[in-house]
Amino acid sequence: MELFSYHLIQAPVYSVAARLLSAGALRRVPGLRHAECLLPMKMGHAVALPGRYHWTSLVLFALWDDEAHLERFLEAPPYRVFERSGWHMRLRFYRRWGSYAGLDQATAYTELASPEGPVVGVTFARLKLAETFRFARWGKPVEAQVRDHPGVTRATVAFRPLNTFSTFSIWRSERDMLGMVRGRQAEVDGTGHRDAMKELARRSFHYEFTTMRFVPLSEHGQWPEPMRLLTS
Repeated sequence: MELFSYHLIQAPVYSVAARLLSAGALRRVPGLRHAECLLPMKMGHAVALPGRYHWTSLVLFALWDDEAHLERFLEAPPYRVFERSGWHMRLRFYRRWGSYAGLDQATAYTELASPEGPVVGVTFARLKLAETFRFARWGKPVEAQVRDHPGVTRATVAFRPLNTFSTFSIWRSERDMLGMVRGRQAEVDGTGHRDAMKELARRSFHYEFTTMRFVPLSEHGQWPEPMRLLTS
């Protein structure tokens, strides 16, 4: 069965930069159907501040034919940056909204819908550069809303220059996630996401945008200390 993996790896700046600039080289990895390499950021911080960016960390989000190919990649990675110890989670995909090149091909295992335990939310967007300031204005409160929500256990945002943005969040339940999305109880869930979606409907920030939901299969390694904003 297909699966996704989400990795957080601490590495030297030059290794992070190399992978951000040449993520396409991963297309040669057997069994790897799609990969995105990004730079993680601190949630809810101003985009113009250098301290927002984790310059010595790398995100890898990947779609695999099956778990055996992921295991072989981890045992003998094609680039040294992936030899470093880090954290990753294995995920099975069950629901999508929107469209994003490279991710639309993934199989949605709809029998996993309405899970009883934890769920993972991932978004990917290719931003219209002319909408950068408007996107930052509406996006910053949403990041803080997710970061501070009582139902979330891990979360981060990431980007790849100049216009690719992504979010990743682990929730105690799908109900908690939906509460945040819909602003069900304003005093608990907040309304930033709901308001941002209204603004998105009015005029899109993006060329492409998708939001995906997953069931977590397993967690490996330690969540990096510089991003330990949240605990499970």
